This record gives sequence, structure tokens and C-alpha cells, in this order.
Amino acid sequence: MKIIADENIPYADEAFAEFGEVRTFVGRDLTAADLGNAEILLVRSVTKVNAQLLAASSIRFVGTATIGLDHIDLNYLQQQGIGFISAPGSNATSAAEYVVSALLIMAERQGFELSDKSVGIIGCGNVGSRVLKKLTALGMTCFVYDPPLGKTNDLENVLAADIISFHVPLSKDGDYPTYQLVNEQFLASLRNDVIFINTSRGDVVDENALLKRLTACPNMQVILDVWQAEPNINQTLLQRAALATPHIAGYSFDGKVRATEMLYNAACNFFQKPPVWQANMPSPNPNHLYVSDIHTAVMATYDVRRDDAELRRRTSEFDKLRKNYPIRREFSCIEIELAAASSQLLSSFKGLGYKPLKHD
Repeated sequence: MKIIADENIPYADEAFAEFGEVRTFVGRDLTAADLGNAEILLVRSVTKVNAQLLAASSIRFVGTATIGLDHIDLNYLQQQGIGFISAPGSNATSAAEYVVSALLIMAERQGFELSDKSVGIIGCGNVGSRVLKKLTALGMTCFVYDPPLGKTNDLENVLAADIISFHVPLSKDGDYPTYQLVNEQFLASLRNDVIFINTSRGDVVDENALLKRLTACPNMQVILDVWQAEPNINQTLLQRAALATPHIAGYSFDGKVRATEMLYNAACNFFQKPPVWQANMPSPNPNHLYVSDIHTAVMATYDVRRDDAELRRRTSEFDKLRKNYPIRREFSCIEIELAAASSQLLSSFKGLGYKPLKHD
């Protein structure tokens, strides 16, 4: 059996070696001719999986190491009897930690306390629910809007929040389409000094409308991890963004390996093979921090400014930055030792996902 796997899926060659020969590919470059007689295809969000790609292939099983499905023609796979698995929730913690890091940076830059701010969370599934938990742990007032999941606060309160954070799937149809949901009308309903965050999909935002709003509202700040024309991102919007990154919010090593494990176990089930592979995770660096506050701990664990600086320095290397992304571990991997911590601080650290140890 032959397996074709995106080069950005960690441990794919190791995990799927028991199935047969594993060959990796550049996600955006895969063509039907590259599939040969492969039976397993493992992709990420940059590869369109549809009849055009698969019609002449021998593919029996497709796995995407992502939560999103907008790059997959599910109807075609079902019609052809091709097995399929995605990885919902695999990178949710990572994306939520990105939001925490970004907001702590904005609070430092603008001189405010997060506990004094409100946030409207648009989309409260795997990612949004974790954002809700972590921001609540930081003492923020959170409003949620997710009609498909039946989780809705008053929309007026959501849109009036100091911060708006998007965590929705990309969809063009159905009762709640999200394609270019952030348009002129939506943006006009927000505060003139809002902090707007998008870590979902670039096409959720009408970037021309966003630039127009930013011109009219110089105090508005945007944090963007996703872009409409990836990898050829809007340079004007990049320069205007307070923080800009190359679609890596969910790129913690833990999240990516979690996705590989989900694909591997599903493939074992599909091909009726007992699962034997387990990931051998590297030790986090640092693995122990002695701190007295949350900002210091989060910045030592993951500082979004590093990714922002790299994208601005290498604006034409969007995909290369993703391919060569450094190992980033999640909060739960870091042992936190606290000096003279209050019960509230301990609770906040735990809510963020850390395992703090109070120092006597």
C-alpha cells in the first residue's frame, strides 16, 4: 500500500509506515498525477480534495489533519465510498492560546487590564469554547454568538464588546453562511476602537471592507492569522494589522501531533489494523518556569510577536514559514512554579491550562 501525506503532518511517515510506503508532498502543489496507485491520502487545509483530484486514483481513505472541511468535497467521497476522517478539536487549544497571547500583548501595548474588557466570541465550537474558558479565567466579560450550536447571548451585547474574536467554519450556504460575514454592514456595527481577531478562515472577512473601516477608524486594531488570498496576502492589510501571522494559530506541535494520531487511529479502524504507533513527544523548552504573573508565563511559553516579526520580515515566504514552523508546546506542558500566589491567580493559571505549583 502507498500513502501520500502532506509534508507538514508530523510523524506521518513514522505512523503510517506499517501501512506501506509513505511519500510526502507540498500541500498546494499536489495534482492527480502525483497520486499514482496510492490508497491513502493525508492532507491539510491547502489541498483541495475533490473529483478533479481523485477521479482517476486508487484512493480508498482520505484524512485531513484540520478541523475545517471547506477544502473537502464530502459528497464526492461519500458517493465513491472513500473513507474519510478530519481532526476536529485537535488544534483548538493551540488557537485559544494564540488568542490569549495576542490579547496580553495588546493589553501591554495599550495599557489596559483584560479583566476590564469585554469580548464577543463569534463561534463557540471546539476553538471558541476553549477561548471562552481561557478568557473567563482571565476575568474578562464574555459574550457568545453561535446560532447553529444554540449558544447565543444578546447580539447587541456581542457586537458592542471591546474585542471581537472569530472562530467559525467557512461556509457559503445553509442557514448561517460565514463567507464574508465580516462585511461593511457588520464592521459598521462594531465599536470604533474595537480589537478584531480572526483565526478562523480568511474568506470570512471582506478585506476591502476591513481596510475601508480601518481607514475610517484609526483606533480600531486587527489581529489576523488568516487571509483571503493565502499565500499571497494583502500587503496593505498586513502593514495595518496590530499583529499578523501566517495561519499558524493552531500550529502548536501538540495540536499537530494530536491530528496525526486521530488520522492514524481512523485509518487503522478503516483498514482493520490494530493501532500500535504512539508519538514520542520532545521535551518542552523551557519545561519549568518560576513566575509571579500570567503575562510573564504566557510570553515565555508562546509570544505571538515572534511569528508577527517573521511574517513582516519574510512577507513572500508565507508557506515556507508554515512548513518550517518551530516546535511550539502548549501551556499544559509547562510546569509553573508560583511565588506567593493568591487563590485567584492559581485559579487563573489552571483555567488557562497550566499546572501551577505554589511555592511555599
